[in-house]
Amino acid sequence: MEVCQNEAQIETAIKEQKAEALVLTDDGMHLAAFWTRLLCGCGTNGRFEPIYVMENIIPLFDKSFNYEIVEANAWKKGKFLQAYYTPEANKIVIRSDVYERAIAGSVLDVITIAHEVVHCIQSIILRLLYAMQCVEFKTALCGTDSSEMRQHELQTDKITALVLSPNRLIEGKTDEEILQKYFISPLIQLIFGFIKQAGKSLIEALNDTKYFTQKEEETKTA
Repeated sequence: MEVCQNEAQIETAIKEQKAEALVLTDDGMHLAAFWTRLLCGCGTNGRFEPIYVMENIIPLFDKSFNYEIVEANAWKKGKFLQAYYTPEANKIVIRSDVYERAIAGSVLDVITIAHEVVHCIQSIILRLLYAMQCVEFKTALCGTDSSEMRQHELQTDKITALVLSPNRLIEGKTDEEILQKYFISPLIQLIFGFIKQAGKSLIEALNDTKYFTQKEEETKTA
């Protein structure tokens, strides 16, 4: 009975971690959009170019990333799914006519590609942030249920809108508030997270080497 209870607790904890990694608060979505623009060199007022980001920026941060343009006559995903991001392969796949129209400036096709680019950048950001908690974003995304996936897709739509409309990110905020909310506070949280994880790893390493046991024996002998 106890074993089953422990297994249930572990399963619940894993599910909670997955949900936390995949489904962000409103502040979390704004933060993800801000750092997406920052990492892509757009700042708070530059233009976000999803194809340029996909082809030139993401590979700088994630060497495992790749993308593929599939000829329209060889596309097997149906006419409604025009592009997608697959976390297992860490790849964005785009139908060729969508890619070509986006290059030509078609707004709808730019948004379609931007959505998949934001999926990929979320993967990079969340893998970094949740590394301290041992949550693998790609694994979580692949193992999530349909309800979490729907929330994640809606979330990605919202982040994409914020990335493409930076005025919404900084609306009503002073430069000091932007600096504090989007830059200083997250960095402090990240640093403390690394320190906490490093301390935990150190304790585990000491336990593995039986450091404390040896010290106790030395004390008793003395």
